Amino acid sequence: MPKSTRFVIVVCAIAIAMVLLLQFYWVKNYYAVNQATFEKEVNMAFEDALKKEFSLRCDTIQQLIAKRLMDTTEFRITSLFDTIQGKHIFTIANAHKPGQKFSSSALSFRGVNKALMPGDTAFKWTIARRFAYTLRTEDLQNHVVYYRTQNLGGFMVDNVNKYDFDTTRLRPVLIHYLKDRNIDIPFHFYLREADSTMNRSHFSEKLLSHYPIVTKAYPTYKQSGKEQYVRAMFSNPFSYIVGRMGLMFAGSLLLIALVAFSLIYLLHTLFREKRLSAIKNDFISNITHEFKTPIATASAAIEALTGFGVLDDPEKARRYLSHSKSELEKLAGLVDKVLSISMYESLDFNIKPEPIDIDAKINELLTCTVALSGKEINWDYINNTGINTIMADDLYFEHAVNNIVDNALKYSGGKVQLQVSVDIKSDFLILMIKDNGIGIAAADLPMVFEKFYRVPSGNLHKVKGHGLGLNYVKSIVERHKGWCKIESEPGKGTIFSLAWPL
Repeated sequence: MPKSTRFVIVVCAIAIAMVLLLQFYWVKNYYAVNQATFEKEVNMAFEDALKKEFSLRCDTIQQLIAKRLMDTTEFRITSLFDTIQGKHIFTIANAHKPGQKFSSSALSFRGVNKALMPGDTAFKWTIARRFAYTLRTEDLQNHVVYYRTQNLGGFMVDNVNKYDFDTTRLRPVLIHYLKDRNIDIPFHFYLREADSTMNRSHFSEKLLSHYPIVTKAYPTYKQSGKEQYVRAMFSNPFSYIVGRMGLMFAGSLLLIALVAFSLIYLLHTLFREKRLSAIKNDFISNITHEFKTPIATASAAIEALTGFGVLDDPEKARRYLSHSKSELEKLAGLVDKVLSISMYESLDFNIKPEPIDIDAKINELLTCTVALSGKEINWDYINNTGINTIMADDLYFEHAVNNIVDNALKYSGGKVQLQVSVDIKSDFLILMIKDNGIGIAAADLPMVFEKFYRVPSGNLHKVKGHGLGLNYVKSIVERHKGWCKIESEPGKGTIFSLAWPL
């Protein structure tokens, strides 16, 4: 490979590698940013869920307190007008111990200022709900219970214990807040007796390997037990982050794929050009050698005619002139072959399909080949289709078959065995020609139909040719909208299959 080509490959490889590295670095950083965003989102969702779950518990206890205050066997609700303050004061007293009581004088009862009359159940409910709301805001929401009366304090403590913090109630609330943020990642609650709402560095590697995202700790305010702090731990958020990155991530992957494909395509093109250059050089070497032989022979004959008195001997003169003519005819034939390359390049030939008697045509071609080859040839032909006629261009059909048979004879030994058969496969008539020649290596099989390609054998080709025959055969078959296939193994011969549409 030339140094310039190697230099171009190295520069392109380095440039593409740098692009890939930059893309990888960008994607990695963007992933980290989205992971941090995910962590922030789940922390906010967890905090909102804790507040909501606590609020729901307070709602439940507040309603139970209001209902309990309406129980006349436990409490007495009365009102008294305070002339100094100019408003009605409502009092709740323990029905069993009337001395235990508390009033609304120190509480916020704005908007409620009328006397509670006996039998006014609706207004009594209003007073009970207002007291329950006040106890919620001043006691429950501050995580304390003041025993304003013994029975009310005991009732509130009992219900606080009954509706204590529970992850079973918290889970659906957290799921709801996560869905609001389009997060659907498995999570697990982590409860501890002691924790820090700031420090997150004391988790084991084993735990973090399963749950890499851990929220801040929040107090549970449980009345008893070791579950005093709670965290939410999330599995790897890869699917969420990739979904959030969306088109940008897909575009980056596409760009990386395109760059990688470009490098592969560039290398493939360069190596293909190198191989084509080698094929071209081999063709030039071969055709040059074939040109030189008739030129040298004709030159020697002409030199003998002019320099050694051969013109004085009519018989010798005729013989030398005959040699010269024969070699010039060979030279003209070689020139015709070179000129025909342009035809193969443009595929400028027209197909004129006509009915062909397949059996008669193949038998005729094989018989003529045997007569002219000068080798011992044994051949068998069998038609397994029951079809005798196909539509094809007679001349080009003959050229295709002759090229395949000619190759079989060239690359076989002194004794040639040909097996020719016709079969049907997927609406194609398959003409199969099998020989017992030297075969072709697997590495060369994909290239045998390329123009000028000949199986490498150094600078020496025992069999003359220009690497055009099989390319010509392929062109003919494809012009007929068919296909061709080759199977071969060194030392075991070759099988050519030509498919003609029915």
